[in-house]
Amino acid sequence: MTEQSIFQKQVHPYYQVGVAILLNLLGILMLVAIRPESAVDEDAVVFWELSFSILLAFMLFNSVLSLPYVDRMKYFSTSIFSFLALAVIGGALAHYVSGVSMDNAGSFRWLYIVFTFTYLVFLSIVNLMRKIMEIAKREDSRLRGEQ
Repeated sequence: MTEQSIFQKQVHPYYQVGVAILLNLLGILMLVAIRPESAVDEDAVVFWELSFSILLAFMLFNSVLSLPYVDRMKYFSTSIFSFLALAVIGGALAHYVSGVSMDNAGSFRWLYIVFTFTYLVFLSIVNLMRKIMEIAKREDSRLRGEQ
């Protein structure tokens, strides 16, 4: 019995975003459960921080899990829609639970812009790495005479 590496499994972006939203909900529920009632105003930003932490984790895992996909354009388009959905849902959850808007919570509006460009850079780097690996495999097989 051989175990399959995570880099060989194809995990759909919608499944990934579903897990990320579930983690976001669980984190918010845990924070609400352990938060004292007197700390409503002082700790309101922690919900925004949690949502952005989940978003950052999604960005990293989604970029790495794009390696085994053959149809990269379809994967990237669904990944970008998943990223946007997670950003909107996470922001809405943080706003609803904390009662603090994004503008009043600090520089989270700017973080959305930075995370979006960082996510696109991550996807580009992984795509470039895959192309380099394909070229290296092709050249290796050519040098061995295995055409």
